[in-house]
Amino acid sequence: MSMTFIIKNIHIFNLFFVFIILIILSIKISKEISLLSQLIGDKLGGFISSTSGNLPELFISIFALKSNMINLVKVGLLGSIIGNMLLVLGLSILFGGIKYKEQKFNKIIARTNFSLLFLALSSFIIASTISYQGKLGNEKLYLFSFLTATVLLLTYILGLVFSLVTHKNLFYIQSEDDYNENQAKPNIILIIILLISIYILSEIFVNLVDKIIANYKIPEKLLGVIIMPLVGNVSEYITAIYTALKDKINLSIEISIGSSMQLLLFTLPTIVIIAFMLKLPLTLVYNFYELIILIISIGLAFFVFQDGKTYWIEGAILLASYIIIILSFSLI
Repeated sequence: MSMTFIIKNIHIFNLFFVFIILIILSIKISKEISLLSQLIGDKLGGFISSTSGNLPELFISIFALKSNMINLVKVGLLGSIIGNMLLVLGLSILFGGIKYKEQKFNKIIARTNFSLLFLALSSFIIASTISYQGKLGNEKLYLFSFLTATVLLLTYILGLVFSLVTHKNLFYIQSEDDYNENQAKPNIILIIILLISIYILSEIFVNLVDKIIANYKIPEKLLGVIIMPLVGNVSEYITAIYTALKDKINLSIEISIGSSMQLLLFTLPTIVIIAFMLKLPLTLVYNFYELIILIISIGLAFFVFQDGKTYWIEGAILLASYIIIILSFSLI
């Protein structure tokens, strides 16, 4: 490999380097969060795991928004949702089902999360329909998206109060390997250092992506749907599969579905609110193809969780759907 080639493609090498470091940091923080979740239970542990896993996504989205990379932000979040609902959940159910044949879960956790997911999906459909019919001008559409995002954010907070405070007994699952004094304890200081490092690297990552898009004419959609979700969610992928293999399917569900719920009701609304304040043209409007993909992803996962049990074939179906969607993105 000649020095000329390296210099010519320096942005790609730098992006790859930052990409690997972000993944390593995400894996490390997922291990610390996993230790923390053993102290506080599946529901709260899954929430914290999802939050830590989504922080790189939030940081990257904020920096991309500041760089006016609106499409990358929206498609990146879409890719993360597809990855969580189909890829992560599919792999977790597949590997867990192969090892245990049948895994049972708390239907209340799944039902609550899916109710909130369908609320978010409904808001996107309404916003997109209004936009396509031309019933609102741009200014009113931005205002509608801002107000709707605020409602979604408040509903997300209410959902947390319901599941973690007022009705937390409905979500508690006794685990055979509950935390004991001999187990390793999470390092809170290390978690904070890792989060700061991820924040700094996220800005560098976005700047490199911007340069690569400009220099190599790589479609934003392809980068957003594949690369950004990997950076933002690799720790969740590993943690969800690992917990499913330990027959803790409730925690696996909370990580994958809970992460998607958090993306739709917290991360995206937060980004929309920030965009509105900065007078940037980011709305809750998605095109027809993207809406169909969201409906398929949430709908398929919803049908899997109707009977309170999962089997490996259901995981295979979710994975097949993910592959088909990624193939379609790579060709359009």
